[in-house]
Amino acid sequence: MEKTLHAVDPMSARSALGKRTTAVEALRGQRLDGRTAIVTGASSGIGVETARALAFAGAHVVLACRSVASGEQVAATLRAELPNDAGRLEVAALDLADLDSVRAFIQGFLASGRTLDLLINNAGVMARPLTLTAQGIESQLGINHLGHFALTTGLLPVLGPTGRVVTVASSVHTRGKGTNVLDTLTSDRAFTTRRYSRYGSYDDSKLANVLFTRGLATRLAPGQSAYSIHPGVIGTNLARSMGVIGKVFVLFLKGFAKSPAQGAATSVFAATAPELAGQSGIYLADCAVARSSPEGQDAELAERLWAVSEQIVAAA
Repeated sequence: MEKTLHAVDPMSARSALGKRTTAVEALRGQRLDGRTAIVTGASSGIGVETARALAFAGAHVVLACRSVASGEQVAATLRAELPNDAGRLEVAALDLADLDSVRAFIQGFLASGRTLDLLINNAGVMARPLTLTAQGIESQLGINHLGHFALTTGLLPVLGPTGRVVTVASSVHTRGKGTNVLDTLTSDRAFTTRRYSRYGSYDDSKLANVLFTRGLATRLAPGQSAYSIHPGVIGTNLARSMGVIGKVFVLFLKGFAKSPAQGAATSVFAATAPELAGQSGIYLADCAVARSSPEGQDAELAERLWAVSEQIVAAA
């Protein structure tokens, strides 16, 4: 018997796009056969559902995961659940907390000779105690922003003529502060002159995601696009660093939070919606164009962040 997954009426899905849309529904019946996608952090949460939807539509999906073993388990589960016309699933090692790992991933993909059509910068950490990446950067900014910056810029030479880069940000970017972002990246004494806040640093990293997207949009070729998105409030293991507070947070969310499949919808929409062509650099939420914070729209701040990030990656 042929396997099936979430049969969708494309026209009804088109009229129903919104907060409760699922990732497969966000496709609106589109096929992605012959396209290659990379999804970071695809071994859990909305990363799994993003990979599922893209493969469901026929894309060859690379699950870029810190734990290859976890990624292979997810890939095996998805292969068993997806229909027969689904795209291939491939697992590759990627630790965004170590720029050497990012470079190894880039080199491996470039060596394959493939064109990249969709890059979904999905992986992230939240509310971590003060820890550093392998290169000595505060881990939330280092993983959520800098690792993805290095990955994206390293893969730009093979991004296809209509390639899209989608970066998962958050509505909390509105609480982030550009001065903190730059200070964290440029000063090895950042948290001796100001107090470290695990929540504030997460907010700052999400602002960096929005600013990165603006900077990237100005550097892409015509036809290529970059989008940042707010996935919504989802009870996933992103809150694992929050300890008891995180467990209470997840329990509190039950009943009104999005499911992972709903949380992945805006990523899939950004990656595939034809009506977004020509709107590179925008911010999206609930499968629709949304408005980022004033700092998130600051072109000068985006350029300063790009220059600093570029210097760090080049020196690492």
